[in-house]
Amino acid sequence: MTAANQQIRIDEEVLRAHVRSLEDAAETLRAAASTASGGIGASAFGGLCGPLLGPAIASLADASESVLTTATALATGSSSGLKSTVDSFSEVEDKAVDTFRAMDGTGR
Repeated sequence: MTAANQQIRIDEEVLRAHVRSLEDAAETLRAAASTASGGIGASAFGGLCGPLLGPAIASLADASESVLTTATALATGSSSGLKSTVDSFSEVEDKAVDTFRAMDGTGR
């Protein structure tokens, strides 16, 4: 899309593709957070190492889940905000183009 006065150029398709990329990233991060939340039992490391490694790995899994959940929220929010911005700009631009055409007498 190009603003009616030809001074601002915004490629709506590129922005919408970026929205889709952010949505895909959010879904990937959401799945990773879900996997991390499953945890690993101490028995996965055997009787000797389990008591030592189990709590450390569980702590790492908890921290990973927290980071992934935050990243999911960031990607989701960014996607939503960018989509809203593109939609709003497109609407304003369409109205401006219609107004300039009406003033110009070219119609649609």
